Amino acid sequence: MSLEQPVLWLGLAGFTPEQSKHLEVLLAQVPKGLAAWQGGAFSEADAWLVSGEKSRLLSADTLKVLAGRPTERAIQLNLSEVDRPIAFSLPLASSDLDPMYSFDPASVPSLHRMLQQIEVRLRSLCCQFVLGGQLIARESQLLPGIYQVSHKGALLAVMDFHEWRIGISPDAEPQDFELARWDRRPLAARGVPAHFLPNSLSQLRWIYAQRTRRDVLPPRYRSKPVYFRRAPDVPLRWLRDSQLLLLRALSQEVSTFERLQQRTGLSPAQLTRDLASLYFAGSITTTPDKAGTGSFGPLEAGTGSSPDGAAPKPAAAPAQSRALTVDLTAPAQLGRK
Repeated sequence: MSLEQPVLWLGLAGFTPEQSKHLEVLLAQVPKGLAAWQGGAFSEADAWLVSGEKSRLLSADTLKVLAGRPTERAIQLNLSEVDRPIAFSLPLASSDLDPMYSFDPASVPSLHRMLQQIEVRLRSLCCQFVLGGQLIARESQLLPGIYQVSHKGALLAVMDFHEWRIGISPDAEPQDFELARWDRRPLAARGVPAHFLPNSLSQLRWIYAQRTRRDVLPPRYRSKPVYFRRAPDVPLRWLRDSQLLLLRALSQEVSTFERLQQRTGLSPAQLTRDLASLYFAGSITTTPDKAGTGSFGPLEAGTGSSPDGAAPKPAAAPAQSRALTVDLTAPAQLGRK
C-alpha cells in the first residue's frame, strides 16, 4: 500500500503571469515526492516561492517583494515572524540575500531539489497528515485508553484518550507510520513524552481533511441541514477565508449543502473540503439538538433562534438566492484564547 501524499500549497509572489504559468508547467513535471504540490493563495500556502529579481532586503528582518503583475501590490514580510519556508528564484537582485532555499526557474531538476529540501522542513506536517488519516480510518475501533504507535522498536506517537493529549516523535518519518503497530499502552507508562511534538485529535483530523484528495465528508452533510455547533477546536490562524465565510454563513442561517453553495459561491470541491475540516474539528452538526444557539451579527430575514433557545429551522431558498455578504471577520466565539 503506497503512502498517501498530502496536498501542500505553494504561494507565488513577484512573478509575472508568464513566469507563474511557466512555473505551474514545471511543477507538473516534478517527480513524485512526499507531497503533492499545488498553487494556492499566498497567505494560506504552506511554502512560498518568490522572485529573486523582485526581492529587496530593507533591513535584517524585513523583505520586500515587488509586484509581478500590474494589479498586485508589493508584499512586505517580517522575516522574524515568517512561519513557513521561502524559496527564491535565481538570479537574485541583491547580494545581501542569502536564502536557505533557491532554485533555477528554468530547470525541473532544480525545482525538484528545492521542493525536496522544503519537504524535509515540513516533515512533521506530513507525519501529522498520515496519522490524522489513520485516526479517521480507525475511529470506530478505538477504545478509551492510551495507544502507542511504533515501528521497528521506535516510538512514533502516543495518544492519551483519557487526557486527550497526542504527541508525535520529532524523529518520526511519514513512511514509518505506514507499517507501524498500534498497541494499547500500559497505564504505568501513562503520559506523552515531554519532547514529543504536542497535537490534538481535532488538529490531526483537520490537517488530514484539508490536505487529502479523498472525499471524507460524511454523506449526510450533502443531504441534511447543516447547523453551526461551536468554534472549531484548532488555532484561529489555521482558518482560511473560505472557512471563515462558512462559519459566518452557518452562524446566521442553517443551510443545506446546496444552499451553502448559493450563499457563499464556493465550488463543490472547496465546500466539501472545508465542511469536512469543520466537521472533524467539532464545529458543525446535522443533529439539531447539538446545534449552538449563539448568533454572530445581523441575521438574514426569516431566520434566528426561537425564544426557547431551540436551533433555527432551515430557511427555504428564495427564487433568486441573494449572495452572502463577504465578511471574513471571525465570529465572536472564534476569538477565544
